[in-house]
Amino acid sequence: MLSVLKDFKFLFLLELLLIIAFIASDYTAPLIIFGAIVFILSLKFLYEHPVYILYLLLFSILAGSIGEVKIGGKIPQILFVDIFFPFIFLVLILRTLFDSDRKKNWHLFSTLLLIFLVWGLLSFLVAVDKLRTLLIWKSYFYGLIFFLFTYRFTRSLSDIKTTIRMLILFGVVLSLIEFSIIIELGGLTRGIVGLFFKKNLLATSWGKSNYLATFYVLLIPLTIGYFLFVKSLNEKILVAISVIIMFSAIVFTLSRGGMLALAVAIVFLLARVLKPKTFLPILFTIIFVVLILLLNPLTYVLIDRIATFEQSFSYYTRLNFYKDVWQMFLDNPIIGVGIGNLGYHAKFIILDHASAHNIVLGLLGETGIPGALVFISLLISVFVYFIKSYRRENIDSNKILLWSFLSSIVGVYVHSLMEPNFEGFQFSIVFWTSVGLMVRFTEISKISNSETPSYNEQSVKT
Repeated sequence: MLSVLKDFKFLFLLELLLIIAFIASDYTAPLIIFGAIVFILSLKFLYEHPVYILYLLLFSILAGSIGEVKIGGKIPQILFVDIFFPFIFLVLILRTLFDSDRKKNWHLFSTLLLIFLVWGLLSFLVAVDKLRTLLIWKSYFYGLIFFLFTYRFTRSLSDIKTTIRMLILFGVVLSLIEFSIIIELGGLTRGIVGLFFKKNLLATSWGKSNYLATFYVLLIPLTIGYFLFVKSLNEKILVAISVIIMFSAIVFTLSRGGMLALAVAIVFLLARVLKPKTFLPILFTIIFVVLILLLNPLTYVLIDRIATFEQSFSYYTRLNFYKDVWQMFLDNPIIGVGIGNLGYHAKFIILDHASAHNIVLGLLGETGIPGALVFISLLISVFVYFIKSYRRENIDSNKILLWSFLSSIVGVYVHSLMEPNFEGFQFSIVFWTSVGLMVRFTEISKISNSETPSYNEQSVKT
């Protein structure tokens, strides 16, 4: 760290001298020099502290897209995260090649993801829309890279806590973006009325309401667990406010699947976390959340939508599309019809880029039995890994945090049976970042537990 500061002082002095030399003749030159030096310093700092690249990329997701480009008649989006991604990939490769201080850089999850990606490349052989195949395949590829990056460069409990805070802040900022969209629809009252008639008015440049809900299914249980994990009262207050904000935001999405999945996750969470010493904090948080839900007029709309789901248009369209996808699987049980290409083979009238809205059925139709088995095995392995980690853990606060993340996983898996969340580019990044983070947490916790003598050992030493 001291060497970094020394470099900063030297470069700052050089920059100051150059600016003084050019300031009399032209203002453009010093600005270019200043920008270049700041850029170089930023690259140097990020290379030496790569965990900050992760934060930069997470929040670049919220920046959305910067436009679209036509390629062969198609119009893919250019996202901010795509601009920064080559840097994270380059840092990962270079640090892996030249760092000798870490021997273990790989994980079973990485292997399964890599096998799935290799099998998914066969989609190019059968896909009708090869560009769409590439775009969806890229989501899984980014997931692998972000998992590896987080797993490798999250090196301490401090890094883990900071990254969890960044994920919580991500959820809060996403909520604020939702609120701003509602205000732009004509203010809070008119915006809510607009959502009452058409929920998909709530959309960013990279996702609509149902897709936005899946982030809260992942982040809310983890945030509740972090609320119980931290000791600082001030931080607890901020985290509790974050939970309330995110609960409000998921209601505004009017996502039936999201609310049902979150309800399952919360029940799963409370089954283990609700104890005498955690009862009051959870009770107060629940009271605030219930008040928010009762005061929000869209809550009643959402309840009605859930109660009458079997009468909705989406219910009938999904049932008909499920039949088509199942037939695609029967016709192509080994390779499938190609990632992202289900809509091109459907008899039922639907968009070409439609998804199955069910992770198991979608994988069978797109990648056949081998691809589905690998990815479903990966999801099961993630769940089993954290169950075992929870059972091994001895510290109560760590157990709570692990169980809260298990609840997030349960919620995400339930939601994946109704929405194509794992196909989503942005969600793939956030989900696999979270998995990599919590895997590192279990390993750091295991090391600290092994280094801490047990009660009997301490008594013997005494």
